[in-house]
Amino acid sequence: MLLKGRKAVITGAAGRIGSAIARRFAEEGCSMMLLDLNRQGLEALAQHLKEYGDSIAFMPLDVSNEAEVKLAFAGMDRMDILVNNAGYTRLDSIELGSLERWNEVMSLNLTSVFLCCKYAMPLLRHSKTPAIVNMSSVNAFRVNPGLPAYSAAKSGIIALTQQLAIEGAANRIRANCISPGGTISASDQNERAEEPDFAIEVDCYPLGRLGYPEDVANAALFLSSDLSSFVNGINLIVDGGMSLQAPSALVRADLRQRWKQGKYMLESRCDHDH
Repeated sequence: MLLKGRKAVITGAAGRIGSAIARRFAEEGCSMMLLDLNRQGLEALAQHLKEYGDSIAFMPLDVSNEAEVKLAFAGMDRMDILVNNAGYTRLDSIELGSLERWNEVMSLNLTSVFLCCKYAMPLLRHSKTPAIVNMSSVNAFRVNPGLPAYSAAKSGIIALTQQLAIEGAANRIRANCISPGGTISASDQNERAEEPDFAIEVDCYPLGRLGYPEDVANAALFLSSDLSSFVNGINLIVDGGMSLQAPSALVRADLRQRWKQGKYMLESRCDHDH
């Protein structure tokens, strides 16, 4: 019960990674406020977590909207942990992409982290064990074609987390972030095991599989609990060692073929929607 007696706010809670974090936190005795635009997803998750008691609440919320964030956080009585997990991407290119789509991706992935931290700080300041966990991505430093806004936003989250770590230290507010690699459930990975394009993705990962949402949830638990009480300002990479190596010959051959055909964007079905 590493989080017993603590209250967490989790954004993007209805997504694969967000719901895995919520389940892991509930197992450790944490009460939670779950935030997401997806009301149906929130309702389903809250129903699933009822076995852990009545300490799970949810609120549909656009975390990129300052007025909504300000109002929601003003109505909260306390907070010990903030997990900024909301985010998504859409395949695009620098040349053909629009400013509207750029701003859309940047707003949900990066601006939302700034807004939630801004209005959470007064609440976290009164906690005895305050912690912020932000969700970045290996795309912050190992980019793929077609993700200019997403990669820029996730890189910005790492820098913003370091800034938060320094500014929050005077009030013992720790801030860290997680950079997952491709993250898909075990059942989905088993179903896709025979697909050629999935085999190319898996070939990038030394451990022979992509990440599971539970892998990221365990990292979030570590950074939110007393197990990491002297850890501040780090970027914890959860990618099975993928970012340590150059792309394999199989992956490079696939990329060359796409470039020859004018297909500059990788067709990946990895879950970038947290």
